[in-house]
Amino acid sequence: MVTHLLLAEKSTFDAPGDKRCEPILSDPTGTITGVIHEDDLAFEAARARVRAGEYLDSMPGLPGEDTEGGGVFQYAPDGRLQRVYSRWHVGFREARDLGCIPDLPPLHPASPDAVEACETAIGRSLPPLLRRCYLELGNGGFGPSYGLMSIEELAHAVPDRDSWPMSLAPACTFLLPVSSWGCGIESCIDLCSQDAQMWVIDPNYGPDNEADPVQFPHGTASLVLYPHGMTFASWLHRWARQDLSLPLVVEDEETGAWRHATDTD
Repeated sequence: MVTHLLLAEKSTFDAPGDKRCEPILSDPTGTITGVIHEDDLAFEAARARVRAGEYLDSMPGLPGEDTEGGGVFQYAPDGRLQRVYSRWHVGFREARDLGCIPDLPPLHPASPDAVEACETAIGRSLPPLLRRCYLELGNGGFGPSYGLMSIEELAHAVPDRDSWPMSLAPACTFLLPVSSWGCGIESCIDLCSQDAQMWVIDPNYGPDNEADPVQFPHGTASLVLYPHGMTFASWLHRWARQDLSLPLVVEDEETGAWRHATDTD
């Protein structure tokens, strides 16, 4: 997929709390002079997040400040309590502008040797966009939830397919987990697809763990595996735009069947 527009960087907000430093499309001359691939749009959006020091969904505030009331907290290295802010929180942007939430520390890219060693270990080349992210943005640690795995972790992340139930075998031949959401939920890239389609592994569905064979043909008594319905480029770009939700399995209110959540859910 290509976009026939020029790429520029936004220096201001469209609205309070909206997409700091997100790249935008522009054509100031009124004449189309460039072609931008979907991968490039996603990369520039992610790079803007990294440059802004906002490359994770949760960011710790200053130690000892704003510690009253409920919320999520952690201990700073000096032992003081610090609030953990979500980028989706209504007060996040105001707290950032007031200096209450410092930038996350700089990232350090993976070395070309480490990337090549990872590809050798998994037996396949990484998708170009993923490879570029490791070489130019950082050795993991940025992206949705806990961020992308490090390249060293990625080298050992291929599931042990021999131990998986036979019902999952047709779908998981070339899946590579790249990011964890917690609670065992993982986002994976299908290395066999030309456009790096995303899949989700989720062991937390339903009170009785009975997967609907229509909704989840690749389901077992312990987990379900389903397509996320987007490419890695779209997944990364949506995260950078704050438009990527936690993949969940939900019970349909009308049918009672368990299915993966939509954007509307």
